[in-house]
Amino acid sequence: MEKAVAVFNSRSVKGTVLFTNRKNGLYIEAEFTQLSKGLHGFHIHKAGDLRGEGCKLACDHYHKGPPCNHGGPPGFKGRNERHTGDLGNVTLGRYTYTLHDVTVSDVLGRSVIIHADEDDYGLGDKEDSHTTGHSGARIGCAVIGRVLC
Repeated sequence: MEKAVAVFNSRSVKGTVLFTNRKNGLYIEAEFTQLSKGLHGFHIHKAGDLRGEGCKLACDHYHKGPPCNHGGPPGFKGRNERHTGDLGNVTLGRYTYTLHDVTVSDVLGRSVIIHADEDDYGLGDKEDSHTTGHSGARIGCAVIGRVLC
């Protein structure tokens, strides 16, 4: 069974995100053990390039398909349109997601990012609501790498 992992180990964010192929899609298990209070946007980004300040070279949110607007996490009822990598909000604790029609191979080498602010799921009136969920600066980033053992 193909698996991948992303590990956050900075002063502001500690946690692990495990990606596993399943029959119904990509199963994601995330656990955060250190994160400031409040909700934080959580997204898969296109690139795994973490050089530079603020993870800016990680590019935009990952999307497997034609261009679209930002939305809520898988299963969110408020808006059908969403980037594949829009995973909603997190705080301390455990989270699980299933992304249909996505595999570990699709996300290998990309990054997962924790943002400073709450994701508005593209429903806000801010200029960046439809692209980033107005979730603010990138405070934690980790590359998605293959698990071999």
